[in-house]
Amino acid sequence: MSRNQSEIAYEYLRQKIFNRELPAGSRVRYGPVGKEIGMSATPIREAIGRLASEGLVELVPQSGAIVRRPTREDAAEVYEMREAIEPFAAAKACHLVGVRQIKTLEGTLEAMREVHGRALAGDSVGRTDAAEFDQADLRFHLTILEAADNRRMLKVVGDFHLLTGIIGADRHDYDAEVLEMTIDDHTAILAGLKERDPDHVRRAMVTHIRNSRQLTLSLLADGQPVPVFPLPN
Repeated sequence: MSRNQSEIAYEYLRQKIFNRELPAGSRVRYGPVGKEIGMSATPIREAIGRLASEGLVELVPQSGAIVRRPTREDAAEVYEMREAIEPFAAAKACHLVGVRQIKTLEGTLEAMREVHGRALAGDSVGRTDAAEFDQADLRFHLTILEAADNRRMLKVVGDFHLLTGIIGADRHDYDAEVLEMTIDDHTAILAGLKERDPDHVRRAMVTHIRNSRQLTLSLLADGQPVPVFPLPN
């Protein structure tokens, strides 16, 4: 029972971190979390220990569990690993992706375009919209990994995306230009999947990851954003 509850607590806290409800630097309080999901302290403690082992939270003496604030070096390593894995997975998915998965990918792009449309209309893209955009972005990447049919890659890259999500939550509220760059990259990847062209998809995924890396590292450079020039797909 405790193990099952620990898993539930783990997924619950992971989602709260990704949704920006627990931003970098915030304290994870055992008692309130337990009350929110109706559990004792033991499974919460086990879940937080697992998050700590994955580098998502830090256990600080006399302060408890703190959502970890990734460094520029963390970000560089994550993007390096993503570039090593995701283009291969996307190319493999070309031969395996199904109609239902293509529709899921199209749906994520539509959700992202809706957020972009609000940004173009002059609406502020704050935490809620950014979380909606990030959820669609994550679903896009995980759907491709699911199509590649490799459970270990799915878990590892899912964790990488969670880390980049934490970085994103801490660094900025997305503007229309950033949203458009990501949408253009995803559109190119999806086009390659529909054509079942592994070389096209591999190149498009590399471009996308490098664009994201450039944006993230520029915004982590002493806290001062610098111009970002999207790579052509």
